[in-house]
Amino acid sequence: MDDQTTQQDHQTTPPATDDTNAGDLAALQTELENSKAKLMELTQISQHALADLQNFKKRTQEEKAQFISFANASLITDLLPIIDNMDRALTHLPEDKTAREWANGVLAIFKNLEETLKARGLETINTESQPFNPILHEALMTEPGPQDQVIKQLEKGYKIADRVLRRAKVTVGQDPAN
Repeated sequence: MDDQTTQQDHQTTPPATDDTNAGDLAALQTELENSKAKLMELTQISQHALADLQNFKKRTQEEKAQFISFANASLITDLLPIIDNMDRALTHLPEDKTAREWANGVLAIFKNLEETLKARGLETINTESQPFNPILHEALMTEPGPQDQVIKQLEKGYKIADRVLRRAKVTVGQDPAN
């Protein structure tokens, strides 16, 4: 019976020919090329998706930093009148030695506050011998002096990064002859 089964297998399975093998090989090569093309397409899609994800992460980090900066700016703007009053109070330190020690403690606290605000990005706008700039300065008075030059500062101005929180109030020179 084994001989019959073997003979039947040979009869049902046609012998392999070079044409059949060539056709199978061509089909496999076509399938391989299609798979390679699909792989390249999927690789490109994944690279684009990865680049989009990286750009999204950068954008969200920048937006978060801006949000924090604006939140800090709002709080610091609310603190500016307190800083101004502390500045004014410290210009009138007492002469009495015991009172002076107490005032020096308050001065140290105020300097600590200033350092903390500087660490959060607060900058004082420079006015000394600067040309008048309406973006940074608010002219309250004019005096004889170099034309359009800041003569003196009446109230400090502040900014965070490139954002002006409050313009410096200044006196501006208005005498071209000096």
